[in-house]
Amino acid sequence: MIRAKCVQARGVGQREKKQQMKRVKDIFCLFIVSLFAAGVLRPGFALAQAPYVLNAGGFDAEAAGSWPVLIAQEKGFFARDGIQPRSIRTDRAMMGLVAGSFELINGGTFAAMSAAEKGVNLVLAYVLCNRPPEYLVLRKPLTMLRELEGETIGVFQVPSTVHLLVKRHLQRSGLDLKKITFRATGGSRERLASLLAGQTAATLLSAPHAFRAQEGGLKIISSPADWEQTPWTIIAFRRPWAEANSSIAAKYLRAIQQATLWLYNPANFDDARRTLTSLSRLDDSIIRWSLKSVLDSKLYNLNKPELSDFKNLEAWLLSESLLTKPSNLASLIDTQYYDQAVKR
Repeated sequence: MIRAKCVQARGVGQREKKQQMKRVKDIFCLFIVSLFAAGVLRPGFALAQAPYVLNAGGFDAEAAGSWPVLIAQEKGFFARDGIQPRSIRTDRAMMGLVAGSFELINGGTFAAMSAAEKGVNLVLAYVLCNRPPEYLVLRKPLTMLRELEGETIGVFQVPSTVHLLVKRHLQRSGLDLKKITFRATGGSRERLASLLAGQTAATLLSAPHAFRAQEGGLKIISSPADWEQTPWTIIAFRRPWAEANSSIAAKYLRAIQQATLWLYNPANFDDARRTLTSLSRLDDSIIRWSLKSVLDSKLYNLNKPELSDFKNLEAWLLSESLLTKPSNLASLIDTQYYDQAVKR
């Protein structure tokens, strides 16, 4: 009798324990369902967890003009605003923008203005570099600009913005351009090789190649600090995309601004140097010299795009026949995204 009662009590206890576990399980399931419902019914909650993937094109990590963009990505400035750029490093970024492969690019201002002249629907929203990131280097044993009369200068192509930059610089320095020959010798790598081989007397080089030239005993006669300010490289958006995604466009520019300010802070120099050395796969000594040079030259812009600066650039390009007709610059240059970006 006693055993039977004990067995009966134990059975009741086990049933109560199972019922208690079932209640706990039901409460847990209800909690999970509530979380899921909150995510579905509150889109903002779900969106906060998924960054906006942005297709972008631009220069590679060797190009000093692209460094604020790379720093914005590597140091989390894009991520803070919920942006995840899917970046393609290419010197044909404008073609990708025209084809719709990119929402935005960082590239040369002339390429953007030329595309606009041909009817491409884009907007110039930000000036990335406000002077050319180029160095004028002389062949041995030349040491002065006036020695270039009667010589050949290597440029990317004739005509090109690099060609016109050297041409205007020499003209303003009092040289007779009729006594100077310009020869198309390709990109910085090819131009340096031509210079070292003695095939040209001078050329413009990017920062890493200028460092190599100087290490080889060649003289740098002009650096970015010597060029007059002009909107040299820009950030351009496809207009339909920017108009439909103005907040994302503004956040992108804000990240670039913050990255630029971070670069200009001397306390971040070594961190920036290590980051850019890793990304570019260049020697630490090259990045150290190049980074210090472009920062000392105040290469990177922080100010709102000025219509007058673009008008001056357009007038120059028209006078040299690189552009064939004036553009509607008031429409092409749109500062609303910059204004949103810097708004606190």
